[in-house]
Amino acid sequence: MRSLYPQLLGVLCVFTCLQLHQLTEGCTCAPSHPQDAYCNSEMVIRAKVVGKKLVKDGPFGTMRYTVKQMKMYKGFEKIQHVQYIYTVASESLCGVKFDINKYQYLITGRVFEGKFYTGLCNFIERWEQLSLSQKKGFNHRYQLGCGCRVSGPGCGPSLVHKQEEKEKEEKEEAVVPQQRDEGALRVGGGRRRRGRGRGLKKAKQNVLIRYTELL
Repeated sequence: MRSLYPQLLGVLCVFTCLQLHQLTEGCTCAPSHPQDAYCNSEMVIRAKVVGKKLVKDGPFGTMRYTVKQMKMYKGFEKIQHVQYIYTVASESLCGVKFDINKYQYLITGRVFEGKFYTGLCNFIERWEQLSLSQKKGFNHRYQLGCGCRVSGPGCGPSLVHKQEEKEKEEKEEAVVPQQRDEGALRVGGGRRRRGRGRGLKKAKQNVLIRYTELL
């Protein structure tokens, strides 16, 4: 029996070290495009967070947020109406911290035992921070492109991604001031000559020639 003590102590030590490593390592997630996040999630909703409660204490505790659902974009067959969202209480373990009674959030996540779970590795953004193209994407476009990733082997950028890039370029171009001088034509040497004045001068010359011919 005594021979088992060193083994048990070794297992306990390894387990404790793993817990400490997870607590100190922090949360690291690879960024994903909103379309990929939509397609890879079981639940996608827009909601306002109105309350929170710690339902499980400890280093691996669980925080339950009470939400007011504004719209559901995906997951109707999982949960008909979302009232609570669950996440890990610790942000270092990828738990999410929502502001209460301030913003509407676009929240993605998964369903486990009938509960909606989310975390920092899921796509979560304030609704007002999304671009117009992204809002349209969550409303109807993204679901049409779930058969193809935004970028990957044998699959180029999606039409939704191209539209977002186009809108971004248009915004950048709008910032640059456009100065046009329709009445001026640039000629060699950097000088400018008034095109309209040149046309009037030529017209006067033609009238003068015709007048002399009549004489």
